[in-house]
This record gives sequence, structure tokens and C-alpha cells, in this order.
Amino acid sequence: MRVAIINDTRPTNHYGCLMVMKNLDILLQQEGAEIVWTWPVGVDWRKNLAKIQAMPKVDAVIVNGEGTIHHGPKRWQAQALVEFANYAHQTLNVPVFLINATLFANNDSLYKTLTQFDQVFVRDRSSFETLEQRQIACTFVPDMTFGVSSDIEYHPQKPVCVIDSVMQTDVPFLKKFSQCSQADYRSMIVARPSNYCFWKRPRRFIMASCKWAYSDRHFSLDPSSFEEYLARYKLVVTGRYHTVTMCLKNHISFVALESNTPKISFLLQEVFGHTRRVVDVKTLQNLNIEEWQRYSDEEHVAIDAFLMKAKDANKHMIKTIVLNTLSVFKK
Repeated sequence: MRVAIINDTRPTNHYGCLMVMKNLDILLQQEGAEIVWTWPVGVDWRKNLAKIQAMPKVDAVIVNGEGTIHHGPKRWQAQALVEFANYAHQTLNVPVFLINATLFANNDSLYKTLTQFDQVFVRDRSSFETLEQRQIACTFVPDMTFGVSSDIEYHPQKPVCVIDSVMQTDVPFLKKFSQCSQADYRSMIVARPSNYCFWKRPRRFIMASCKWAYSDRHFSLDPSSFEEYLARYKLVVTGRYHTVTMCLKNHISFVALESNTPKISFLLQEVFGHTRRVVDVKTLQNLNIEEWQRYSDEEHVAIDAFLMKAKDANKHMIKTIVLNTLSVFKK
């Protein structure tokens, strides 16, 4: 079975995105499916129809919703992703599946467009309930980062590290906390000159190139290397959703500022039944590091139970997509 992936997030060099795509590839291969081509994040396919039509023939399209389908009226990316469903049916003549999606603050027309997918898989209960209220069929499957087990050994030797946030307004507070706590600070995005186009964002291109030359050229793009980095610390403080998922996968204690949607809170509510490890900036300024460096026995049990369900759900999702695609060709 030959598959195309829309919204390949690897070009961002974000460790969470790299892990999502890596795990997706692994799970598809396990079901005998092959990724033939992908369409990159941040490039509007609607303006590149000739390139899409020139791509090799596939049996199905998977749209990676990862962190993109929110605040639809303000963001072209959200609308572009959901519109691919109709294009896949009408022009490519193949089934199309939306996976790994968080849906938040979208308009009614966007939600209506979701009905054109053959199946929709969302990564949090809030998105599931949003679609259920609109009588749109969907399945809850936790984030794709949980789809493949980690083999990282957790033997922390340092007290705390700080990982950045997608919310640029929170970054100064995280940096200040790292300085006051004498903690290591790192971005979840690996700086590479390819991260930005010079002609579109010259300042960002120059900054990324300088950071790459100074430090990040030594960093591996293997997402497991970032998990190994996190495993050096007793506590991780972050504003990144996928840093939290990696911490959970490896039983690494964390405290988080909320992201650009309530997706971290959604996740923790699912795992623990509470969101106590999500704090605000004011709480961060007076954070007692030692208080948060250990999980309770109840938290460990809850994490193990969640990880088992999440891995099984992701595997079943990919199996379902493959079987449903094959059934289309048998009819």
C-alpha cells in the first residue's frame, strides 16, 4: 500500500515533529504500507496544484493534523489541511484520513469540512467532544509521539532544565527562571539555516544560521537524542506540548506553562485526571523545584496505564487506515 502524507512537519527541525513523523513511518511499515511522498508544513498546497498532480500515484492520503487545526479564521494552514479531503476524493480519487489532530477555536464551516474525511482521529478528549457535539464521527487516539515505546534509560544527574515555548510571550519568563535557577536552557527546535527562507524572513534566517554555527550544528536531529537530553534532569520546565509527551513517555518529572491551545491541559487531564503540573507565569517565578522533582506512586501508575493504551490505540489506528483503504479497492 502506497501512502502520501500531507503536513510533513519535519522541515521545522522540531524534535516533537520529527518524532511524530518517525513513529508514523514505523507504524505504517509495520502494516506493510510505504510513504511514497509528503507535502511539507507551511507550504500551501492549494497554490501548487501542478506539483501535487505530478506526484506518484498513491492508494491513500493521510493528513497529519498535528497542532495545526486551531484558530481557523485567523490561520490559512487550518483551512488548507481540511480542504485536502475533498481534493483527495475528487482529483486523486483516493481515501483520505485525518490523524493526530487537536481542534480548537475553529468556525462552523471548518468543522463541516471535516465530514469529507473518510475517518477523523483526534488526539484529545476535548476535540473528540467538540466533534461529537456536532455529530461528526471521530476516534480519540493520543498523540503519535506515544505510538512507539521509548528505550531511553532515565538516570537523572542534574536538578533542572528549561525548554522553550511556542508562546514567544512566555520565553522571557522561562529564560529568567533558568537564569535564576542556574538551569540549562534549550529550544526544542534545532537551529538550521534551512529553517527559514532568507527572502521571506531574513532576520530569522540570520539568527538561525548564527545559532547553528555557534552550537546547534553539534545537535543530532534524531528525536531520541532529545529524549536522552531530558533524561539527564530530575525536573523539566517547559512550554512545549511535545516536551511534555516525551517526559511522560520516559517518566521524567515536569512542570509546564500552557501552549498556544490548552493541549497540555487536555493531555494531563487524560493521564492524571488533573492539571496540577500546568502552572502560570506567576507560579513559575516562585517554583519550588524539589517539590516537583518526583512523581507520586499514583502518577507513575497513571502514566503506565496511559502509555499502554496510547501505544495500542496508535497501532490500531494505522491498522484501521490500511484495512479500510484495502477494502475500498476490493469493492
